[in-house]
Amino acid sequence: MQKLEQQGLSLSENASKEKLIRRVFFDLSGLPPTLEDIHSFLNDSSENAYEKVIDKLLNSRQYGEHMTSSWLDVARYSDTHGYQDDLERTMWPWRDWVISAFNRNMPYNDFVTWQLAGDLLPEATLEQILATGFNRNHKITQEGGVIDEEYRVEYVLDRTNTVSKSLLGLTMECAQCHDHKYDPISQKES
Repeated sequence: MQKLEQQGLSLSENASKEKLIRRVFFDLSGLPPTLEDIHSFLNDSSENAYEKVIDKLLNSRQYGEHMTSSWLDVARYSDTHGYQDDLERTMWPWRDWVISAFNRNMPYNDFVTWQLAGDLLPEATLEQILATGFNRNHKITQEGGVIDEEYRVEYVLDRTNTVSKSLLGLTMECAQCHDHKYDPISQKES
């Protein structure tokens, strides 16, 4: 507050309860509050009324669904199945696992480890194996005359690029053809 005053700034006015409930619903669930939620909040005069709404939202399935949308985008969940055909793609069990992991507040190190190598953990559970759907969530081809080794390499490249973007915040596609222009990634192994 002292710093704000030194800069000639002041705090904004407190938001109305109607605005607060809309903001927190959109922030935590991505959805607007129902009329019942609004009336319940407006009629709750307790000091912790806002905290109750937050707790309710953090314990809702919608919280996990909203929070995972960015991860699912980065992990290319909505990509198509194939190069030429677009057959049914059964990745929803992995999507449901991601939502559940967010809703359970799974530690980040487990969240990442299970998705990258859950099947390699000693005595891996079905849930840890399911989490590796992250690595299988890429385009595949069933085209006749495909050279298996060529597409095995394509699949590895796709997974490598997805891991570098999603976990390192780094694009690596350039290094397939030449040294990376802006980052110290060589096309050749040292």
